[in-house]
Amino acid sequence: MKKSLTKLGIICLTIPAAAQVYSAPRENTALEEVVVTAEKRSQSIQDIPASISAFDERAVRDAGIVDVSIVAPRVPGFYAGGFGTSRPQLYIRGIGTRQFDPGSESSVGVFVDEAYLGRTGGVLGTLKDVQRIEVLKGPQGTLYGRNVIGGVINVVTKGPSDEFEAEAEVGAGNFDSKNLFGAVSGPLIDGKLSGRAALWHSYREGYMTNLATGEHPQGLDNTGGRFRLLFTPIDNLRMDLIADFASDTGDSFQGESIGSTANEDGILLGGGGTPKKSGNKFKQYYTTDTKYDRDVDALNAKIEYDFDAGTLISVSTYREMTYVDDRDFDNTSLDVIRQISDEESEQFTQEVRFVSESGGSLSFDGKVDWIAGVYYFSDESVHFDTFKYGPDSAVYAPTADGSYPTDTTGGSFDTTSNAYFGQATILLTDQLDLTLGLRYTKDTKSAILSGTTTDARPLVSADFRVVNPEQEFTSTDPKAVLNYRVNDELSFYTSYSQGFKSGGYQYTSLTASQAGIVFEPEQLVAYEIGFKSQWLDNSLTFNGAVYQFDYTDIQVSRVVQLADGSTPSLIDNAGESRIRGLEMDLLYRPTVALTMNFSYAYTDAKYLDYVASNNVDYSGTRMVRAPEHSFNVGAEYIVPFENEMELIFRGDYSYNTEFFHEPGEADAKYGTTAPYTKEDAYGLANVRATLTRDNWRASLWSNNVLNEEYRSTILALPGQVINIYALPRTFGLTLAWSY
Repeated sequence: MKKSLTKLGIICLTIPAAAQVYSAPRENTALEEVVVTAEKRSQSIQDIPASISAFDERAVRDAGIVDVSIVAPRVPGFYAGGFGTSRPQLYIRGIGTRQFDPGSESSVGVFVDEAYLGRTGGVLGTLKDVQRIEVLKGPQGTLYGRNVIGGVINVVTKGPSDEFEAEAEVGAGNFDSKNLFGAVSGPLIDGKLSGRAALWHSYREGYMTNLATGEHPQGLDNTGGRFRLLFTPIDNLRMDLIADFASDTGDSFQGESIGSTANEDGILLGGGGTPKKSGNKFKQYYTTDTKYDRDVDALNAKIEYDFDAGTLISVSTYREMTYVDDRDFDNTSLDVIRQISDEESEQFTQEVRFVSESGGSLSFDGKVDWIAGVYYFSDESVHFDTFKYGPDSAVYAPTADGSYPTDTTGGSFDTTSNAYFGQATILLTDQLDLTLGLRYTKDTKSAILSGTTTDARPLVSADFRVVNPEQEFTSTDPKAVLNYRVNDELSFYTSYSQGFKSGGYQYTSLTASQAGIVFEPEQLVAYEIGFKSQWLDNSLTFNGAVYQFDYTDIQVSRVVQLADGSTPSLIDNAGESRIRGLEMDLLYRPTVALTMNFSYAYTDAKYLDYVASNNVDYSGTRMVRAPEHSFNVGAEYIVPFENEMELIFRGDYSYNTEFFHEPGEADAKYGTTAPYTKEDAYGLANVRATLTRDNWRASLWSNNVLNEEYRSTILALPGQVINIYALPRTFGLTLAWSY
């Protein structure tokens, strides 16, 4: 803590976490209004009685936000880690999941232009041509539906413009990084049809090195694009059509194997050999090089028709994704296990809702704003993992043709969901309003799980195929919010809501009995009290909230060793958990040139009753990936020059206290790998200097400028921990032009 705070003193300029629009020269110190669509209608963020952080177009650009994980350090209480783009781990207020397979669901919903990204392996990708990113904390089931028990990441991309616009950007940096972006927008048929097209390519050499081959895992190689048409055949009808694609290629993730406290050379299913060590966390010896290919294609159609009473809206989305992830599973110089993950999925969603017009004929004389709708979701996915055992494995025995023994496990998964929802805000007095919401959800799931083997040894010791009976999971989730406006600048609110996350099937089942285990849904009851305020002629915004979550049947994933010797990744339902917290956000502009911010989150998250499937009792310990304290502090300073030139200095510093990647608070009584599951406190600093003139912009930037070493996640196996390190210091130059 002392070391990180000393580093903080080095950082003299930092960036605001919650975005504002900075258009200079400014005439006064008033902060600009931030308008969001978090409640499915356009509202000022200060008018919404809920905890929301928002980043506008400029904040996304200037903070170098290229995927969801970069948002997290700027929002205290939000953690984003993982093994790479195909295996993210998103947690808000201590609620999240590290599962990425089709048998389970995310706890934090990611939406892009109202399209729900149902497959976890597709939620992280390059974010380009973005208008706004909104982070909603706590269960959002009433309006957003299934599996948003922890919160929502709402991404809004840029739409077509009424006049011709063009943008271009080129960048370069360390790790041989390159960034290219271009977009054009404007009318195609005057007053009737407009369009926008954006293309991009981002590349960064991996920051890990395979000393055996010279290759570099943990890199980025993404190409994508988005094409959009807005058709307005008549004044009250709008049709917004979006097609986008993304392709990721190159190297997958790798890390550092550190064994356990009993044996630093410990390897799951290792044959007792001693791996070659380098002494450098980012340079390791691997038997094979990684491969990674992911393709995502999506179509989105939003149709709006305006009536005097309100707007009828239809949102239809289709999304398909394929990826192959091939890597050295043991992460050592020994040829023990190679894992190949292969997934294909197709998703379709349909929502129809009616949004009342404020003051319209169905607003009860302007006293009620309401939304009502229906929702349908369908996902068909196939996921298989193949494990190949080399000569350094304890279970190695060459097959008759001399090939490596191989196990395969996985299956096909079908999910459909139907929901009906409504929400109304009732103006009780000029200063007091009451919001009531309700959503009914029914999920229907089925799965066929199987395993095959070329021998009778672990991981899969015998072939199996299990056709699981169809499962139904239902939930009725209410919401109630009381909001009192003292005046135009100060309001207080209190809320009650419930959240639901569907049950599902196990990942990497190794036996028929494991393939038949179904885990139950999660349920959450949330209480929150908060305030929103603006002071000093709107030059200072100060918002805060306290909350408590009563969390039952929380789904926790762990790799465990069972009595039969198998080591599956199983999901347990922890009996009961409780999360309490406090959050505050402060944004202040003391002069027209200087804007500062401070955000803080306190999180007290504990398992009250949790006995795992292997009868280990974690009751009374802290929940995973929930640092007790986190904060972000920042500032921006603008130096104006003649000829409409400006020099803008920006930067930020974010800090997390210690947290744990696995249950048990790193206590050795939970096993020889437990002490390695603690993540020490760390802080991240970013700085940026931007020179603008007319339509041109040049930026020098550095992220993680203090080169903090920390882990984005770990893989805790029986007898072996593998550290997956986060991105070290990066820096570069970006040149941009707009018209």
